[in-house]
Amino acid sequence: MPRKLLIHEPGGFQVRHRTLGIYQGSAINLVFWHPSSGMPEHGICRFSTKDKAQALIDAFSSSACTEPMDQHDLTIEPYDGAEHDRLITEYPLPSAWEMPI
Repeated sequence: MPRKLLIHEPGGFQVRHRTLGIYQGSAINLVFWHPSSGMPEHGICRFSTKDKAQALIDAFSSSACTEPMDQHDLTIEPYDGAEHDRLITEYPLPSAWEMPI
């Protein structure tokens, strides 16, 4: 039986920063925001509940964060699956097999 991808399930939430854009995720100690990250191929990070999205906002605005953000700059909104699909379709990550050496 094929696995059903959760990304195609309806619902979910995303976090938006007032000026940086929609939260895409974190890697190599950097946080990526669409469109300001310039890395749309990663799509948009989907949170299954508002509480999980709020936990990210709380972490970003806490004193434990190296450069805390203003909590008023961050909002939770319904997940935009169409925008996520557009980003990963128009900007696909190249396969490791296709990378020149």
